[in-house]
Amino acid sequence: MANKIVSRGTALLMDISSVYTAIPQVMSIDISGEKGETYDSVTLDGGIFKTKNPTGYVEPATIKFDMFWDMANVVHQAYASFVAAPPSGGKNFKVTYADSGPTSQIFPGVTGGIDKKIDPTKGVVASC
Repeated sequence: MANKIVSRGTALLMDISSVYTAIPQVMSIDISGEKGETYDSVTLDGGIFKTKNPTGYVEPATIKFDMFWDMANVVHQAYASFVAAPPSGGKNFKVTYADSGPTSQIFPGVTGGIDKKIDPTKGVVASC
C-alpha cells in the first residue's frame, strides 16, 4: 500500500553554483504539467481503436511557489538575480519530500518570475 507523505518538511532547492541550496520561507509548491508527448498512430488497417505512440519527448513540469519575501536573504537575492538574468538553459530546481528516504526529484531547465504582494495583514509574499 502506498504511504502518504506529509507536506511539512518538504523543501524546494535551487542550483546555485552547482550546489542545491534550500529556498527559505516557502509556503507552498505547485508542480504541474509534466507529461510524455504522444502522436496519433492510427492506421487504416489498425482496427477500431485509436492508438497513440510516444514521441520520445517529455514536456517539463512547471514549478510555481509562494514564499515570504526577504530581499536581505542571500538565497532570495540569488533567485531574483536568476529571474533578472536567466541562463540560456534555465536553472535546475530540486524538490525534496518529507518521506522516510527522503525522496528528491530534479526539474531541469526551469525559468522563473516574481510577483510580490504587500498586504497590511500579512508579510510580504512573493509568488514565483
